[in-house]
Amino acid sequence: MAAPTFTVGELVDRANQALVDVFPGEVWVEGEIHNKGRPSAAGHTYFSLVEGRTDPVTGRKQTATVNVALFNKARDRVNRHLRRAHGQVRMDDGVRVRLRGTVAIYPASSSFQLVMVGIDPTFTLGSLAAERAALLQQLEAEGLLVANAARPLATLPQRIALIASRGSAAETDFLHELELSRLAFHVTRIDSRVQGVDAPAEVAAALALASSLPLDAVVLVRGGGARTDLAAFDAEIVARAVAGCRHPVLTGIGHERDNTVLDEVAHQRFDTPSKVIAGIEQRIRQRADEAQAAFDF
Repeated sequence: MAAPTFTVGELVDRANQALVDVFPGEVWVEGEIHNKGRPSAAGHTYFSLVEGRTDPVTGRKQTATVNVALFNKARDRVNRHLRRAHGQVRMDDGVRVRLRGTVAIYPASSSFQLVMVGIDPTFTLGSLAAERAALLQQLEAEGLLVANAARPLATLPQRIALIASRGSAAETDFLHELELSRLAFHVTRIDSRVQGVDAPAEVAAALALASSLPLDAVVLVRGGGARTDLAAFDAEIVARAVAGCRHPVLTGIGHERDNTVLDEVAHQRFDTPSKVIAGIEQRIRQRADEAQAAFDF
């Protein structure tokens, strides 16, 4: 029997009908966001959903990818779902999400895609919490949670490396408080991304650089944001870089409610970037009071 002949349009239509037969309604799909672009002029957003996996037949590592289209008409619904998480989940590259939508082939490019209509914020927050708990358990078993806390911190840590995103509000706040303190600090500024898929590697590299310098302490600061914005500070590569740093690491990340793996492995955590200087000043005053008390009769 001769193979059938289709026009391009007929082939796409048949393929779409086959998808409807297999996936007659909306489906949920889990994966990590990659290549998220800015909304188009029409308000549509496009990105990829990616999963790293091992091929069950060949045993080779591979990446499965599906294109995702979030059209403007579905944006309000998605934003309502995100508001349920009180702003703690932001759709950005590197964020693991669970999306709802319909699968289809886009005729103009004959590409398979998921047309997104919803998102499950609790999935993302739950995944972050589970990964964080597992990493903390692993670090504790290896004795790394207390490794940096064991580094001696000078009474007056004058030589400081400041790791922050250059020009950020967190860096500005820290340097402003430093100036107001009138203490004779020498600050080495190390620029690093603090958000996104490249941030963990950059922060770890910045910590390695700081560890090689003659310092009294390393300070790492970042302003607040969504819980997903702070995911870089839950990364294993960053935690191990802090544990291996030769100098005490002080953190001022986010707001008072925020707490990351980095905070747990650091020498000392402060609620905000500006409070790091206040904490150092309090330490100096406390040591001065102790010294004075030693000479009092």
